[in-house]
Amino acid sequence: MPTKLITILLAFCALSASAFLLSQPSFPTLSEQLVLQRIDGQQQQLGDMKGMPLLITFWSPSCVPCMQEVKQLNQLYTQLEGGRKFELLALSMVYDRPDQVIQSSAHARMQYPVYLDLSNELSRAFGNIVATPALFLLNSDGDITYQHSGKSDFTLISQKLKKLIG
Repeated sequence: MPTKLITILLAFCALSASAFLLSQPSFPTLSEQLVLQRIDGQQQQLGDMKGMPLLITFWSPSCVPCMQEVKQLNQLYTQLEGGRKFELLALSMVYDRPDQVIQSSAHARMQYPVYLDLSNELSRAFGNIVATPALFLLNSDGDITYQHSGKSDFTLISQKLKKLIG
């Protein structure tokens, strides 16, 4: 009887350890040559932004939680001096029409840069994003340090971003 119990406990521990290891985030390696196209037509490479932390959010005009998060993202961008101490990038999805992205970002009064993913290259680079919202935090070296899918905890995001800003 004790041998059976020990075997069951060991099996449970092994399964728990495996589940823990599998649940740890695996971050994609991003190319500095990844080209980003803003809704105003300007282009820049991801590598051009190296040297400051980046908060990247994949969003869609048809995504209700995405649109609800705009107010919190605007506050974060203003309070932590986005554009100066860090950059916040809103990346639309390939299935979003550019005119809808432009209209929705203007209507929501997004205070941070909005980019189009016309070829699905951005989504693929970040691990094939299919659902929004999806958020990534990159350090000043361009390494992904945090990622989250679904509605975000902006208290946590703010704390993580403040640490990266220094």
